[in-house]
Order: sequence, then C-alpha cells, then structure tokens
Amino acid sequence: MPLQSISTPSQSKDQVPRRKRFLWGLGGFADAAITYGLNGMVNVIYINALAVNAVLVSAACAIPRFLDFFTDPLIGFLSDRTRSRWGRRRPWLLAGLMITAVLGILLWFPPLEPNHLANAADQVQSVAAAQSATADAESWWRTTARAVTVDWQVFLYLAAMMTLMNAVGYALFTIPHYAMGYEMTTDYDERTHLFKWRFVAFAAAGFLTPWLMPLAMWFEGDQANLLKGSQGAVTVSLLVAAVILLTGLPSLLCKERIVPPQKQRMPFKQAVRITLGNRPFWLLVACNFIARFGMAVTGIFFYYVFVYHIGRGEQLRGVALLAVFFNSINIANFLALSPIAALSGRIGKKPTLLVLLGMSAVAYASLWFTFTNSEASFLSHTFCIGAASWTLSLQWPSLITALLIGVFTNTMPMITNAMIADICDYDELKSGTRREGFYGAVYTSIEKMALSISLLFQGVLLVSSGFDASQAAQTPETIRYWMLALVITQPVGFLLGVVLLLFYPLSRTRMAALRRQLESDRAGAFINQAGG
Repeated sequence: MPLQSISTPSQSKDQVPRRKRFLWGLGGFADAAITYGLNGMVNVIYINALAVNAVLVSAACAIPRFLDFFTDPLIGFLSDRTRSRWGRRRPWLLAGLMITAVLGILLWFPPLEPNHLANAADQVQSVAAAQSATADAESWWRTTARAVTVDWQVFLYLAAMMTLMNAVGYALFTIPHYAMGYEMTTDYDERTHLFKWRFVAFAAAGFLTPWLMPLAMWFEGDQANLLKGSQGAVTVSLLVAAVILLTGLPSLLCKERIVPPQKQRMPFKQAVRITLGNRPFWLLVACNFIARFGMAVTGIFFYYVFVYHIGRGEQLRGVALLAVFFNSINIANFLALSPIAALSGRIGKKPTLLVLLGMSAVAYASLWFTFTNSEASFLSHTFCIGAASWTLSLQWPSLITALLIGVFTNTMPMITNAMIADICDYDELKSGTRREGFYGAVYTSIEKMALSISLLFQGVLLVSSGFDASQAAQTPETIRYWMLALVITQPVGFLLGVVLLLFYPLSRTRMAALRRQLESDRAGAFINQAGG
C-alpha cells in the first residue's frame, strides 16, 4: 500500500499553536543554562582554578547522576499521577526552577581557607607541592588518597550542592517539561517540529554559555590568570540564575493534554515491569547510552586542549577560542534544526538518526586534523577605535569540526525525543496507559547514568594524562594523550549506536497504523463510557 494512503495528516487538533510552541520551547534555554552554564563551569573552577583533585571533583559530579537513576523515574511516575488545579506538570516545573536557581549561586562558596580565593596561585602551588612530596611518580589512586586529606570538606560540599541542584532541582524541572512536550500533540511529524522549538532555544543558549568563563575572568581584570574565574563565577552565577527563571517560567503558561482518569493509575512495580519489556524503547536507550558515554568520557579534554594546546597556556585566550568553537557549533545547530526536521519528515526518524550518528563519528574524528596550534591555522585582525585597539584571533580549522558537530551531533536530541513520544503511543497500545513522564524520566536517567560513569573516568583520565594545574604549559605527551583519547572514544560510540539502531522497529508506516488503532480504541472507550 502506498505510504500516502496510510499516513495520517496533521489535523488542527494535533497542531500546537505557535505561541505555545514558543513558550514551552523557551524551557530549552533554561535547560542549557543549567547544563552548560552552571554544570559547565564546575570542573573548570574547582580543578583548574581552585586546584581541587580532579578525581574528587569528578566523583562529586558523578554522585547525583547515579542517584538520578532512581529519582528520575520516581519523579516521572509521580508527575504522571499528580492531580492539581495547575495540571500534572506545572507544580513540579516551578519547584525545580526555584531550587536550581538558588543552588546555582551557593555552588561557588566551598569551605576553603579565608585567603584561598584572594590568592589562588598560592593554593595551586601548595597542592602541587603536596602532590610532589615523593620524588617518584605515583599512581593516580595514591595521589587521590592523599588529596582526600586536603580536599574532603570541599568534596563533601560540592557533592551535596551538585546532588541537590541536579538530582533534585534540575530533575524536577526537566522531566515534567519533556513529558509536557511528549503529550502536547499526537501527530508523528508535529512532535519533531515541537521539539525543534525547544532545541532552537537550547542552541540559542549555547551562544552565551561558552562565554561564561571568559566573562568570569573579565570580571577579575588583571587577576584573571591567577584566579582563573574562581571569583568572577559568583557574579556570573547570579546572572545565570536570573536567566534560568526568566526562560523557564514561561512554560507554566502551557499545559499538557487532559488524559482520561481511568488511564492514569498503574502501580510503580507494574510500570517498571512493562517498561522493561518495551523493546523499541530499550534499543533507543542503548543507542543513546553508548553514544553519550563515548562523548562524555573524554569530553573534559576539550577545555584543556584549547587552553594548553591551541591557546598555548594563555588562560583567557584559550577559553575565548573555546567559546568561539562552541558558538560555531551552536550557529550550525541553530541553522540545521529546521532542515533536519524536514529531512525527518521526508525519510522518517530512524533513517535520519542513522545519518546523524554516522556523520557524528566523522565529525569527532576530524579534530585530529583540525585541533592544531600552527601559525597557519590562525586568522588575526586588529581593530582600532581612537587610542583603543584589540586583536581578534581565530583558529579556523577547528570551525570545520564545529560545523559538523552542530549539524549532525547536536540535532540528534530533537529526533530522539520525538521518537520517545512515538514509543509512548506504542506503550499505550500495549498497556492502556499514558506514561510520558515515566518514559522520559527513565530515558534521561539512563542518559545521566552514562554521564555519571564517564565522570568517574574523567578525573582518572585527566590525572593519568599527567596534567599539572601548577604549570602554565603542559607536556607534549600530555596533550597527545588528550587528542588520542578524543579521537578514539568519541567516534566509536556513534558507530556502535548505528549498529543498535538498525534493529529499531517503529517506522512511519507502523506508527500510522498504531495511531489509527489508538484512536479507534479511544473512540470505543468513549462510546462505552457514554452508554454506561
């Protein structure tokens, strides 16, 4: 049967008004401000500026991600069952936004010596001296064990703040927010276009978040090379908290579709059991897990490659070049979202995701050639206004990698989240229950599990690479270690994801038939209810 004859066209009741798309989509900006704004500064400030042991910082950041594996499904389950005059999702959204904004400010007040932030260079030197107390090189676990005696209070504080901010505040916001998006429309292609708005806002935030570290250093003025953003982060966090509230609160003006009450009740254990048997869902989860783990496990090295290799040890120059790199990714991502959504509408979500995974492997492999600090790789121009002048320096080969990542890698979440909405339809046909919150929570919690495991490895890999925070320059061996780690782990994760996705069964044709069956079942239930 021709595809046109079984495809269900978008009807007016399935179209989300542009105003609601915009208001709900703004939540993506708040999401990015938390993910790449607040969380993105933690490793840099605590490791590079405050000289806290990298393994301890990574462990503190990993703890909430492990807890998410248990708390996220519970939050999704409770969100699905919530009854209030404001709907199922909005009370949770509001609580999450407020908690995250407050804790994002408290994050930068660790229990340090009174003069620590006033003289960060002395702290770096003292930690370096402690780590070199023995003449022979030590294994990373011995270095970490000794660091515990120095940094344990900071570790406990950071672990507590990160847990409350991410496992509680961020989860309370994002899980109901995604669930609201899953249930705002039932149309196969409209779901992709709805999530496009969220990821347009997410990409727009990406223009600003890479500049938070340069802004923090700018606030520090002449002390930037010594403080490395540790003082300026406090002022920046106040601005980020305001942005989170301003862009997250408009989602409260949206509301999910009303689901018949009889389809709301399912015990938690039964919800887990049915979810475990959902084959399309777990294929998508496994694909995303492996790809995310490959990206995250060595993702920490991007900052250090730009600062110590491309930027040649100049802190402000390195973070500025990295910010340009990330801005280029987001420009490409911003421009690619609509074409990728159109491609998905033309060939389907699964084929589109296969293309994105394969090309993402190419994108990350390309950095071996584009992350160079040769003179020929820089374009410089000096601007003069009166007596003032400044020089703009651009490392242009890295922008090729940035373009590929923006077009292919950063558009994947738009497609995968639209696929989860389809999976919720598949689940409703099997179980008779709408569980967008639960499925979204399980998906994100397992994604966070990939990040948490990778975070544990990040600190170990950074210490094993020979990184020394007390040195203005790192050894060629250390830099080569970073580069090899990036080009090995990242492409492999995407290629393994391709293999798994080949077995994903929910095509456009099957979803069209499934939607017809669901509508028929609902109509029958309505007639029976009316007759009763």
